[in-house]
Amino acid sequence: MNIALIIVQIILAALYLMGGLYKITGQAPMLEQTMPGFSLSLIRIVGVVEALAALGLLLPIILRKWNKLAGWAAVVIAIEALAFVLYHLSHKANGPALATLILGFLASFVAMKRLK
Repeated sequence: MNIALIIVQIILAALYLMGGLYKITGQAPMLEQTMPGFSLSLIRIVGVVEALAALGLLLPIILRKWNKLAGWAAVVIAIEALAFVLYHLSHKANGPALATLILGFLASFVAMKRLK
């Protein structure tokens, strides 16, 4: 089970670190176009949260301790995923909503196992 959790944590961390860094460093017009209804400041904050959560998933793997940190980082990702599923559905973006839902379920799996 630990190997499965590590694999899921690495996948989630890679996806959320890339997404977070894109939101932090991306060009303002492109970001505002891809996330209508969000201010640039809010997009950047979401990016910081995603990048920090990704690091929270990776640090316990690297240091071989602090598994609860990975659990709490996964909780943050699961909550964010729920919010973005609702956001995507409100914008009639069913594909991104499904992808985000799957990531949310994976994050929930990590959270449940790491916070035991």
